[in-house]
Amino acid sequence: MEITNKKHNALNYNKIIVILCLVSSLARFVLDSYLPSVPAISHYFAMPDKNIQFALTLYLLGFSLSQLIYGPLSDHYGRRTVMLVGLTIFIAGNLACSFALTPQMLLLARLLAGIGAGACGVLNRAIASDCFKGAEFSKAWSYTTTALVITLCLAPVLGGCIQEWLGWRANFMLATVFVGIVFFSILKYLPETHVTSKNTLQINKILRDYYFIITNPTFLIGTMCYTLAFAGLIAYFQVSPLLLMNHFGLSPTQYGYCSLVIAISYFIGGLLLRRLIVYVSVDNLLLLGASLLIAGGLTLWMIHLCRCENVFSLLFSTAIYVVGARIVIPNAIAGSLENVRHLNGSSSALIGCMQMLGSSFISWILAEFNIPLAILLSLLGILTLTIALLNKMPRYILSSKQI
Repeated sequence: MEITNKKHNALNYNKIIVILCLVSSLARFVLDSYLPSVPAISHYFAMPDKNIQFALTLYLLGFSLSQLIYGPLSDHYGRRTVMLVGLTIFIAGNLACSFALTPQMLLLARLLAGIGAGACGVLNRAIASDCFKGAEFSKAWSYTTTALVITLCLAPVLGGCIQEWLGWRANFMLATVFVGIVFFSILKYLPETHVTSKNTLQINKILRDYYFIITNPTFLIGTMCYTLAFAGLIAYFQVSPLLLMNHFGLSPTQYGYCSLVIAISYFIGGLLLRRLIVYVSVDNLLLLGASLLIAGGLTLWMIHLCRCENVFSLLFSTAIYVVGARIVIPNAIAGSLENVRHLNGSSSALIGCMQMLGSSFISWILAEFNIPLAILLSLLGILTLTIALLNKMPRYILSSKQI
């Protein structure tokens, strides 16, 4: 009987791990597989580069704000139900993108898809926290990181091939199919992982929790570092299809293969972090990562000044930034959650919201004012380093009054 229970527990563990990997990689897959189609969509709708970039801005905007709703709702009604609702919206948004006939329809559909994707952004962390504690949580979350790296490798390549063979609408159909697979996997295999509340949903309590979290100095410092580092990655993904395909003349498939450099850099950053974390404190790792963000931006800027811009120089400079971001992000998240772990669902939602809302704002600035990528990456790195230095100051300087 004991052996049977062990097998049953192992089976449930494996199912939850697989579902977490699917959910964690879903929003990333939908974003990355779409990138090789950006120039084709721009050409089809006769949209200027500035306008087609707003499709990403709206996706991020919907992603960010919806997390503030999904987090508290999942605490009250359960993770599984809320996740299925979010995925239904995600499917509807991607289907609408597939059949969009005007630029306005496409932009609204991208916003709808982002609203649905927000469920993945917050509930994967909440489900993992429900099911695993301590070392088991770290082990389980490491699988999702591996799935993310695999997604970073495969999604742009697959999206590039589909763009060349079937066109941009097929990429949105592929996204719809993937979301559908995750939907039915959760429907069939994921039990409810959170004990739902029988009390009435209290909006005032939700707002009080959010206020407590957002006024916590360590939460603000960590989340801002995370947001700034992540925004640089989004900025690269926003402009890279137009640079590499329109400016340097790469095909969608070639663009997809170039994205492997970003995935490999992300993987190298993870390996470097594992080695350093034994010997270097979290605060100093933040400073190291922020320095690499600046180095990536300045390298790209120097290449521009020397007029040596090419595909290799762009990818090399971005790779330095990606390694820095890979070091900054997990340490920034760990710092932001240090004093608010008792509000896990709300804090995860707020982190996700601020991360994506900040990235959406940077994405809008990039499109609206046509800021060179080199300058933007350098500024984001400098801001990250400045904020990370606050962690080195005495605790009394970081009092909530002075913040």
